[in-house]
Amino acid sequence: MEAACDRAKAQNDANSTEKDLATMRFLKIIALTALVAIAMGVIGAVILVNMALQGLPDHQKLANYQPAVSSAIYSSDGRQIGLFARQNRSYIPIEQVPDHVIAAFMAAEDKDFYSHSGVDLMGVARAVVFNISNLGERRMQGASTITQQVAENVLLLEDARGSTLDKILSKVREALVSIRIEEVLTKDQIMEIYVNQIFLGFRSYGVQAAAQTYFGKDVRDLTIAQAAYLGALPKGPNNYNPLRHMDRAVGRRNWVIERMKENGFITAQQAKAAQAEPLTVNPNPRGSWTDPDAGEFVEEVRRDLIRRFGKDAPYSRGFIIRSTVDLDKQKYAREALTASLNRLDPRRTRGFAGAVGMMSVNGDWAARLSKARYWRPDPRAVFAIVLDDAQSFGLTNGTKVPIPQADKDWALRSSKPLADGALVWLGRRDDGTLQLQRHQGIQGALVSIDVQTGSVIAMAGGMDVEDSGFNRATQAKRQPGSSFKPIIYAAALEQGLTPETKISDEKIRGGGWSPENADRRFYGVMTLRQALVMSRNTVTVRIARRIGMRRVADYARRFGVYDDLPNDLTMALGAGETTVLRLTSAFAVFPNGGRYIPPVFYDRLQDPRGRTVWRSDRRSCPACDTALNPDAGPPQIDPWGVQVISPRTAWEMTGILRDVVLKGTGRGVDFGRPVAGKTGTTSDYKDAWFVGFSPSIATGVYVGYDLPRTIYQGASGGPVAGPIFKQYMMKAHEGRPVEDFTASPEVTREIEAEERMNILAELQTNPAGAAATLAQMRSGRTDGPRVDTRPGSSIVIDDTPAARAPAAKKAAPKAAPAPAPTAAPKAEKEG
Repeated sequence: MEAACDRAKAQNDANSTEKDLATMRFLKIIALTALVAIAMGVIGAVILVNMALQGLPDHQKLANYQPAVSSAIYSSDGRQIGLFARQNRSYIPIEQVPDHVIAAFMAAEDKDFYSHSGVDLMGVARAVVFNISNLGERRMQGASTITQQVAENVLLLEDARGSTLDKILSKVREALVSIRIEEVLTKDQIMEIYVNQIFLGFRSYGVQAAAQTYFGKDVRDLTIAQAAYLGALPKGPNNYNPLRHMDRAVGRRNWVIERMKENGFITAQQAKAAQAEPLTVNPNPRGSWTDPDAGEFVEEVRRDLIRRFGKDAPYSRGFIIRSTVDLDKQKYAREALTASLNRLDPRRTRGFAGAVGMMSVNGDWAARLSKARYWRPDPRAVFAIVLDDAQSFGLTNGTKVPIPQADKDWALRSSKPLADGALVWLGRRDDGTLQLQRHQGIQGALVSIDVQTGSVIAMAGGMDVEDSGFNRATQAKRQPGSSFKPIIYAAALEQGLTPETKISDEKIRGGGWSPENADRRFYGVMTLRQALVMSRNTVTVRIARRIGMRRVADYARRFGVYDDLPNDLTMALGAGETTVLRLTSAFAVFPNGGRYIPPVFYDRLQDPRGRTVWRSDRRSCPACDTALNPDAGPPQIDPWGVQVISPRTAWEMTGILRDVVLKGTGRGVDFGRPVAGKTGTTSDYKDAWFVGFSPSIATGVYVGYDLPRTIYQGASGGPVAGPIFKQYMMKAHEGRPVEDFTASPEVTREIEAEERMNILAELQTNPAGAAATLAQMRSGRTDGPRVDTRPGSSIVIDDTPAARAPAAKKAAPKAAPAPAPTAAPKAEKEG
């Protein structure tokens, strides 16, 4: 019995040992398997990390990261008049973003942003647990930090596409890059990139653009509830679009508010008030836009930015542009131009008239187009067909040209949108490009400039500048006629002639060209002053011949009127082509003491942080940065502009052009304030000009047809362009103190010195007269010497034959009034 028990016990021990051995073997297998799995996992992780490291983007790029930010343009008084944008993005420095806005995004996206090192391991663990416990029941939860989102949106844009392996590698790269980003950037720098880069729906990137799009306000003015709504959008703007899913949008916003409260960003009372606030949004997504009252200005600024900084600069540099436009004066300019042009052309048509026919675009459309017969509205009109989903014009030779955006907009505004197969007539612009044929009504332009700074303060480019995209103030090149004469007369004064120089107004004979005066009259010998006041062509040609056309061309270049005027006497009568802008800026030289300042459309550019990138005033002032010294007086700043003529010449030309308005061809523009200027009319009355100035504002006006033809017989600059100038200048000077033209101290000293020399000479022959002159000087008279004794005053320019009978000459009028027109209503044509 005992032996049996021992055997049983031994058997049990053996079985137990065998089981223990089996268990040990099993555990060893499990351990070995685990070790192999761990090793493979480590190896796989190493391989995965190595693969992820291949082509890892340079995280250092974020240190100088500059997103493509839209540029905003403002008027001189700070009103926004335009935006250049391919994306609706407005950059804002982090220090200008309110704390509750940052808190909203942290509550929704990454509450521990300011404490983790780029990857939130606890957040990853929470997401894994949540996703496993809610597998198949609820939406999967992510664990990307704000730093990871920056890495993904800025450096890893393409990585998340492709296979599952590519997506895994993308997440690994995202984590690696995020850790590196945290090493080179501060938390605030990362947050600044995030709040300016994140897409928040309705084409809006960044919190500033989103605040303007959804709520029409600056991000600094957002309430807690509004900030919470923006914080809810990164997960999916379309999912919380309030126009489609208001309940869902409010629910997500309130969830963000609750998270803000739980994380200690706001109080319970603030949370309750914010959740009770209604979600009132009116999405207004904006790309590039322009204030319709300042369209010409905005477009000129855009072109200049491209010229200076490259074609993408307006859309990517985030410029803050302070333009020079005065919106009130801009309104006056358009009103004055429109009113006069409507009076000249009361039957003007408006809008695109539509296609003249339709034709199939299939097959050989060019052959069919060349055989089509329609009435041609203008001899130079080009026949075309609309192709390529209204993106191209097809011509009869089979070529295609792009349809200008202005044409598409014009047709759409006229309720006659372009469609494939539409047959249309095209016109050719001055730059050679084609556009839809416009009604060939009378056109014009006006430019107004601050004479002290060169700032263009108003500009009207025509009646249809928004539709045609053609700005006649800057793009249309026209002959200025007699409005060019002041440049020649100024050059003559610089070469030693004076306003009292005598010049023959007889018919010019010989040389194959005999210019006429507008009234076909000749007044014999007259002074230089009288000749310009009366706009005598023959005198002007004699002056140009006297000083030489090469010298005339040199002064025309100095004044900015022409770059290279041909060496041809016909150019002396304004036969060369220039723009209203260039001629107006040239006239601003006279009231500015002889200094030329190139015209500018904006005077300061700033980057998104408000740092000045460019400014028009480049003058230096070293003393401005020194300590204040009351005994030293104010610091001296270099004069603005380039001295192109002497102050004395500028002063004398101002006086002569003042006489043009008081008693010459510009009499009709006088409006009770000191103003000076010159009329201009071209052959056959095709172009009418008036360019003039007050002591502070220079304004130029042009009227004519885009395809030059006679405006009407007798349509000279005075009665056609003069009223536009007068109406605008009257409004522009309303409420301003009356200014008079005053000589500079330098000119005053020079004139007084001449007066003293005259007195010394007069003492020898007329002591009483010398005493009277001295009394006038002591009374402060500075309007020039009583008698101009300079050598140039004794010059007589007379090339008429000596045998000509004196009786054949007519005497020049004493006060130099303009000659009466030979037949009303025909006015003087000043060449």
